[in-house]
Amino acid sequence: MIYWISFFFCWIYVKLFYPTKVIGRKNLPKKEGYVLTCNHYSNLDVVILDVALGKKIRYLAKKELFKNKFVGWYIKKLGGYPVDRDNPDIGAFKFGVNTLKNNKILGIFPEGTRNKGADDADLQDLKSGAITFASKTGTKIVPMMIYRRARFWRRNYIVIGEPIEIVAENPKRLTHEETEENAKRLKETMTNLRANFEAERLAKKNRKKKNKKVETIENEK
Repeated sequence: MIYWISFFFCWIYVKLFYPTKVIGRKNLPKKEGYVLTCNHYSNLDVVILDVALGKKIRYLAKKELFKNKFVGWYIKKLGGYPVDRDNPDIGAFKFGVNTLKNNKILGIFPEGTRNKGADDADLQDLKSGAITFASKTGTKIVPMMIYRRARFWRRNYIVIGEPIEIVAENPKRLTHEETEENAKRLKETMTNLRANFEAERLAKKNRKKKNKKVETIENEK
């Protein structure tokens, strides 16, 4: 109940001030759990993703956000779970595994921290968490990219790629090298999502300019 009440008010807020268009929504699995990976600009990303996708996403959030008891309680109600980013955390691991086994969505920002660079900054090196969860549960990873940092009253885009599977001799028991290789492949896939979308936007813009120029010439005849 708390989640859906919060979702209602967040929906109004995001729709009014942070309009977001989703590209590739058809790539989201409908009946199975999956790991949703995305780049990360700010804490607002969590709210925008839930609203834009219209889905309750469970997140592993840095434990520092849970220092205040009320705030921690509220984040848990919204689907968050504290994780110690510097040390192994069996509680967070169980939370992620159970989320996927119950056919829910586990959201992970694989960069591990917010990217403070420019809108078009390259992805930081990815942590292996998403690979580990997908491997242990046999689920797919859905790569996604927020096109640029959220700004007041500026239309933004979320680009979703096709689900990818872990590639290994034994997908449920990865070697260190296989983990690294899958993380590299995930980073390349996410990077290409933005690059391809940017190319399509530029091509579309150029076609509009060309058509407008042709129209102007025709009108001057």
